[in-house]
Amino acid sequence: MDKSKIEKIQKIIKQLNADGWLLFDFRNSNDLALSILEIGESAHLTRRFFYFIPAEGTPSKIVNAIEVHNLAHLPGNELKYASHKSLFEHLSLVLKDKKKIAMEYSSMNAIPYISKVDAGTIEFIKSFGVEIVSSADMITLLDAVWTEDQYNENVEVANALTEIVKAAYNLIKEKILANELITEFDVQQFILKEFEKKNYFTDHPPIVGVNENSANPHYSPTAKIYKPINKGDFVLIDLWAKQNKPSGVWSDITWNGFVGETIPEKYINIFNIVRDARDAAFNLVEDRFKNNLPIKGYEVDDASRKVIENSGYGEYFIHRTGHSITTSLHGSGPHMDNFETRDERLLLPSTSFSIEPGIYISGDFGVRSEIDVFIHSDGRVEQTGGARQTSLIAILA
Repeated sequence: MDKSKIEKIQKIIKQLNADGWLLFDFRNSNDLALSILEIGESAHLTRRFFYFIPAEGTPSKIVNAIEVHNLAHLPGNELKYASHKSLFEHLSLVLKDKKKIAMEYSSMNAIPYISKVDAGTIEFIKSFGVEIVSSADMITLLDAVWTEDQYNENVEVANALTEIVKAAYNLIKEKILANELITEFDVQQFILKEFEKKNYFTDHPPIVGVNENSANPHYSPTAKIYKPINKGDFVLIDLWAKQNKPSGVWSDITWNGFVGETIPEKYINIFNIVRDARDAAFNLVEDRFKNNLPIKGYEVDDASRKVIENSGYGEYFIHRTGHSITTSLHGSGPHMDNFETRDERLLLPSTSFSIEPGIYISGDFGVRSEIDVFIHSDGRVEQTGGARQTSLIAILA
């Protein structure tokens, strides 16, 4: 880790009015700390370590005497311990006169993605007379913020995904009109070939779900398990990809169509509810930033869920509204969630996330409409990837 990253972290610590950030790990228990400290998967971690970054001044690394090498790449004063007594003494020195310390902790485990430090360690650190606050917003600012280059590179991917999903529906149309067999797996493989042509990376094959399979949010066809696509079928397609390099950030969208010239009302009605829930969430984010007002992840979930609940389908919306997007598909920033968890992290400029409400009627069909959102550094809120889906696709029209 270089000096510039430490300076960036210290700026974030000051911005959030803390006295320092105490990063802790025991046997790979805190993947967030290991990522921030650039400790690779091959590191042999058998003892506790602490790395303290003060709001000002030089960091301190408190490391077991037999594992000093694991933190050798980090700047700061090295404090080696062997006994529990020496560990206590080093922490006493480092935390002296400190009042508010950030750690990977979430009150009441409200955000389990952040709660990486065990309760006993929290009690131990509190015994030094400090208040422990969550490092959640610090992690967002450090790890979930896109660079200008990442945004610019993502524009191409986001636009391409919209074109690919339209091409996939057109492939279905061509095959059906030609009376040729086409399956969920065929469409999935078509999308993967399009990714290959563009040298895009995806971690899992896309979702192509027909009828009852579309009601399973995590269904994905395989070479052995798939359904044919026929006239009168409902077809959901969810695809995600990024530039094929470590710094690439993801795009992730979901569209819906019906294999026919006209669409039955039951599909239109459900799609319209989901669409309106999606747009209510987006509009809330846009309005808050236009008016320089804060907004947290759980509030976005509330906005979309309210639309679905008021329409009488609340029990069929069985997942959170959206997830953080970074170099990881489900990133380290705030999720749009007041269902699976209550995500009280602030949405911040230069970050991205999905909005993807859904209604899933088991055994029949499911609708999910997913867009990606990017908040520019000036507070402008953008839906990436071109036009969003406003009505169901009549695939044979």
